[in-house]
Amino acid sequence: MTRIIIILAVLTAFAGLSFGQELKLGVVASELIVQNYPRFQQAEEQLSREMQTWQNDRKVWESDMERLQKEIENSEEQLRNGKMFSEKKKVEMQMSIDSLRYDFQIRIQKQSTAEQERFTQRRAELLAEVFEVVNGVIEEIGTDSDYDFIIDASNGTVVYAKEPDDLNDELLRRLQDK
Repeated sequence: MTRIIIILAVLTAFAGLSFGQELKLGVVASELIVQNYPRFQQAEEQLSREMQTWQNDRKVWESDMERLQKEIENSEEQLRNGKMFSEKKKVEMQMSIDSLRYDFQIRIQKQSTAEQERFTQRRAELLAEVFEVVNGVIEEIGTDSDYDFIIDASNGTVVYAKEPDDLNDELLRRLQDK
C-alpha cells in the first residue's frame, strides 16, 4: 500500500510540474467501510439467514447420502459373507459396489460445488447493491470536492477518477501526418 501511495505522490508531483496544476488525491479504506457501514452487516446477516434455509435442504440430501452409504456397506457385507456366490456373482457385486461408491463421491462433489457457487453468487448479489451505494457516494464526494482520483488504500485500486479528456481524435489526426 505504501508503495502505491509513493508512486501516486510521484505521479502527482510530476503532473503538477508538467501541467502547472496540482492533482487532488483522496484515499478511502474499503476494509474500514465494510467493517463500519451497517448495510454490509445487514447483507451478511441476510445471507446467514438464507444459509439456514439451505442447511435444512442439505439435511434431506444428507439423509439420501446416508441411505446410499448404507446400501454400499450392505452390499460389501453381502460380498464378504457370500461364500456361496459364484466368482461371476462376486465380480458383478464388486462392480455394483464400485459404481455406487463412484456415484456417491460424484454426488458429494457436485453438491459441495453447487453449494459454494450458490453462496458465492448470492453473496455477490447482496453486496452488489451495497457497493452500488458506496460507489455512488464516492462518486459524489469526488465530483463535489473536485478530486482527480480517489484511491482505495486497502488494495491500491482507483475507485474514482475525474472524467479524462478524450485525446483519441487528436491522436488520430496527428498520426495521419506521420
